[in-house]
Amino acid sequence: MKVTHASERTAPDYQIETMLNEPNGLEKIALEKLPPFIREMRDYEAFGRGVLLVHNVTSEQLQTIGGEPYVYYPKDFDSHAAFYSDDAQAPRLQIEGTGVNVGIVTVMADDITINIKRLMVQKYDYLERTREMSAQAVAKSEDARVINLLETLLQGNGTTSSPQHSSQITTSSDTTLSKAHLVSLRKKIEVNDIPVSTFVMNQSTILDMLNWTSGDDIDQLTQREWMENGVKYNIWGTIKIVTSRVVPTTIVYAFAEPEYVGRMPILKDLTIKLTETANKLEQGLFMYEFIGFYLASHKAVAKLLLNYTSGAQIALIADVDGQRAKGTDAPDSIGSREG
Repeated sequence: MKVTHASERTAPDYQIETMLNEPNGLEKIALEKLPPFIREMRDYEAFGRGVLLVHNVTSEQLQTIGGEPYVYYPKDFDSHAAFYSDDAQAPRLQIEGTGVNVGIVTVMADDITINIKRLMVQKYDYLERTREMSAQAVAKSEDARVINLLETLLQGNGTTSSPQHSSQITTSSDTTLSKAHLVSLRKKIEVNDIPVSTFVMNQSTILDMLNWTSGDDIDQLTQREWMENGVKYNIWGTIKIVTSRVVPTTIVYAFAEPEYVGRMPILKDLTIKLTETANKLEQGLFMYEFIGFYLASHKAVAKLLLNYTSGAQIALIADVDGQRAKGTDAPDSIGSREG
């Protein structure tokens, strides 16, 4: 067994203490250990940035309306659009007009307290896990907003039980997912001559595929592969299957290729911020980003609702924490910020 000498134990702690005594020392430690943005290491698998076209914007590309920054996007004449305004409180629906001004909103995680003593003793895993928890909270908030926009878009000027764009919704009284359900869902988008890119569903919903039998549902080779290796996370060659726990087990969403679905403009990507606390031996950490959310067309999204009974709610709204909330009888607001 290797003997660790006192000098070896104190050297790392001395280096940390030296950095802590420097201006912004704790922030230097955190930033050294925390990459600016990591998705592949999250426990939560986000989908919002995969179904929208993500791009960076600069201050020169923004316009100020009422003191808040907006990004202008053109809108197709025959399509309805949904977006978040600068307050990010409720999705807005844009039916008329040829353009939409999409607000740059702040998405952030709650403060997490870092104990300096624990940081010095457990500096690597502690900071890493703290960063992961904050990043997951932000990812869930992003995805919940994308779901809200989709639901608002499909509901349109209708109600939760009778959405305006019911042509983009397929319902079934079945409680388990079948191949026929996904075919029907795919048709809702591709009837508009737009290719489907992604299905988004709950992890438990995808497991229904393990019950598919060879013959009508899947071929024997695929069935054997699924039984040995688990369900493949793509189907029909090019359509990705993404699982997310913010999606209820009774719902599957379909998205066209990102260029048809919408945009996610990023003014400032996920950023770590350290704050002071009342306890001098603790430091607050939270993550934030300045981004926009825009769904460009109701024709590029679709929804499957399982376990449906006649007259039940079809349009549901997710809160920003990724939980499901009750639907409303009308859109939250009708967009009026045209370009």
